[in-house]
Amino acid sequence: MDQLLDFAGKATIVYFGIFFIFYLSDKRRIFNGVLLTFGLFLILGDLTILALNTQNSFWLLAGIGIFLFALFLFPIGSLILGAVLLMRSPQLWAKEGVSVQHSLSLIFGLAFLLGWFVIPMGLSHSQSLPWILNLAFLAGAVLYLYLIFTFVCYLVSSWLFKLNRPRLNQDFLIILGCKVTEQGLTPLLKQRCDRALAFYRRQEAKKTRFFPGRKKELILIPSGGQGPDEPRAEAEVMKDYLLEQGVPEVRIRVENQSVNTYENMVFSKKIMDSMKKNYKCLFCTSDYHVFRAGLLSRKAGIRRCSGIGSRTVAYFSYNAFIREYVAAMVMHKKFHLIVAVILCLPWIFSALVLLAALILRLL
Repeated sequence: MDQLLDFAGKATIVYFGIFFIFYLSDKRRIFNGVLLTFGLFLILGDLTILALNTQNSFWLLAGIGIFLFALFLFPIGSLILGAVLLMRSPQLWAKEGVSVQHSLSLIFGLAFLLGWFVIPMGLSHSQSLPWILNLAFLAGAVLYLYLIFTFVCYLVSSWLFKLNRPRLNQDFLIILGCKVTEQGLTPLLKQRCDRALAFYRRQEAKKTRFFPGRKKELILIPSGGQGPDEPRAEAEVMKDYLLEQGVPEVRIRVENQSVNTYENMVFSKKIMDSMKKNYKCLFCTSDYHVFRAGLLSRKAGIRRCSGIGSRTVAYFSYNAFIREYVAAMVMHKKFHLIVAVILCLPWIFSALVLLAALILRLL
């Protein structure tokens, strides 16, 4: 047992060394969340081995308690999250209107709540179901658990990315646009601009106060084109607001051609590349959108791009974060489809064998 404990400890150290290499090399990876999630289970295994190896009753009970806590963490956490999402849905509908897009929190809330009741009930009655329904149910249960796992990994990855605090030595700050109206900035877009302005002023104050001779001028890049239902390009409206707030026009570069976040990053990168080499940059968006925007900045080829987010009202942010999760899964849809097929292979194979046997019997 001592040898097993020693091996487990060394394996955990090596594992987290690999995790930190991936995390520090680029924080814009969902794989970082996957590694950390598995790492937490690895620590749980170490604690279990330690508890079983000790003669101290306190550590034994502590190990058992930690194991039981982790065992029920996923189902209990899913139930709590499901309840919160359901409670937020009516408020979102009242404020934003009823639509499929605004019903994601309801759909996921029901899935998180009902899944942990339906799966045990189905397993307890699996023998009474027709074989094809039984196989379909088991495959569905596996896919449900995979959904929970990917959501947790995305949540952990988003948290890891937000842990990073950009230093006040940036060359460019991209402000990601969203819908504008005849009246100008929407509250959501104004919050993004204000968050960017707060960072801009902090960097200006620090460089002016402590390093007046080495002041690095931060260039703001409002990014966003004109949608079919918008009176002007989002970037132009943001520029007007930044000028009103005292930002000199020479410190603003407008990107007004993009129609989505990926294009925001691609076109903004062209502006930055044309102005400077080996630059430092970050982007500003709403808090729920920060991590996926980071993924897209990596896809666009921007090196070491950090992100900051403006706060969003709670009733909106829950649904919006789920929308971001769904969009991130769609970004890697081929990978998730392959994983889903692999996970369901035992049941697919069993169904084919039983179907072939049934056909042969009929012949």
